[in-house]
Amino acid sequence: MVWLALLSGALAIAAALFVGGRFLMANFGQIRRTGLQAVIKAWLTVGILRPMLARLGRWLLPFITWNQRHRLTQLLLRSASTDLDYAQMFAARVLLSLLGLVIYLSAVGLGSLQGRALRAELLVDILLCTCLVAFFWWLPILWLKQRYRQRLIAIERSLPFFLDIVGLGLGSGQNLQASLQLACDHLSDGALKAEWLQTLSDIRTGVGRSEALRQMSLRIELVAMRQLLSALIQGEALGQRMAQIVEIYGAQQRAQRLMNAEKLALQAPVKMLFPLALFIFPCTFLVLGFPVVVQLFGLT
Repeated sequence: MVWLALLSGALAIAAALFVGGRFLMANFGQIRRTGLQAVIKAWLTVGILRPMLARLGRWLLPFITWNQRHRLTQLLLRSASTDLDYAQMFAARVLLSLLGLVIYLSAVGLGSLQGRALRAELLVDILLCTCLVAFFWWLPILWLKQRYRQRLIAIERSLPFFLDIVGLGLGSGQNLQASLQLACDHLSDGALKAEWLQTLSDIRTGVGRSEALRQMSLRIELVAMRQLLSALIQGEALGQRMAQIVEIYGAQQRAQRLMNAEKLALQAPVKMLFPLALFIFPCTFLVLGFPVVVQLFGLT
């Protein structure tokens, strides 16, 4: 049995080395350009994980309700995770839930669960297992929402500079679409540039400008962006000067960014109270009070 185990381990190591060598030889050029870590991550995501999720999603498709499909589609759209669909995301939730169950059973042990004599202990184990499985079930949703919040923060930070470039283009005599394209050309890669490029692409494919702006407003739940898009739609309908609208909103966004910075600066002392009271003050009192205690009690 020992020799059989050693032979199986040697064959597994040889197979792993063979597959790894073929992978390195096939992707040598891409590894030199992007790095080994990026190539391995892309291979695991595109070559293994995504096909597995797609196949499992097709199997689980009858169990996905229409409400879940709509909700997952909206989250994927708002978080710019267009490389996934709702079936793959549902499959990821199922796999993570099973992973949480396996982790709990591995940590506790199935034999120990069967040997529980008290009903209270068994109920506690079931409750802990349910909480862990529920956490892993909601983990993809939390990840999508966190990614969406990061996109909103990035859009809010890039918006004043974007409006300044659009205002310069409108002031030089260009129309709104050309000014938006000019701003996208000078804007760094990010969520705001991706959204405006998608909107411009919709306009070029025949979608009306107002309708494309409304679709963008539905994708981005940001008050500043929705106000700007509503003003642009209303200005186009009423024939107002776009340069004046963009200039006003650009100044408003710069003032809002300054107010947000002042708000965060005023919140900093309040947020520092807890770590000061919990970590800094006890250490300070300990350093100052230790010599006093030594002198009072005559300790050497």
